[in-house]
Amino acid sequence: MLAALVNPRLRRTLAEIIVESDPEVSAPERREARSILMQSGLLTPAQQLDEPRLRAMLRADRTEKEGVDRWLRADGRIDHWPRSADDRLELLSWIAERLIGADEVLAEKPFTQKLFAFTTDPNTLRRALVDAGLIVRNADGTDYRRAPAG
Repeated sequence: MLAALVNPRLRRTLAEIIVESDPEVSAPERREARSILMQSGLLTPAQQLDEPRLRAMLRADRTEKEGVDRWLRADGRIDHWPRSADDRLELLSWIAERLIGADEVLAEKPFTQKLFAFTTDPNTLRRALVDAGLIVRNADGTDYRRAPAG
């Protein structure tokens, strides 16, 4: 969300949408709103967007996350795929451990339902887990289990 606000074109489009959908704001309400926005750090004393501060907030947001949290949304679902193969394997291993018990066997439908806890695209996630060798399935694709360790 912060990244969208740093982009001038997206910020202007958002402002246009807000102006079109909001009722008129009186001059006293506008002054109060600007004061609040200055106190929040979004506006400079010259009443301009404080882009350097916004960029710093964006950097801070990115650097606070560690491990698999770097690729997950707040709800625990995949936000974006890691670029490096090692990072992808780290994320997929984390998911596989939480998805299915070491000795558990699941039919395709319940397995797919569990994948929705991590993604809106269970087919891609299932394929990635199988391709990485973390999940094995019967030749006919009916049962899924975690790959043996080692």
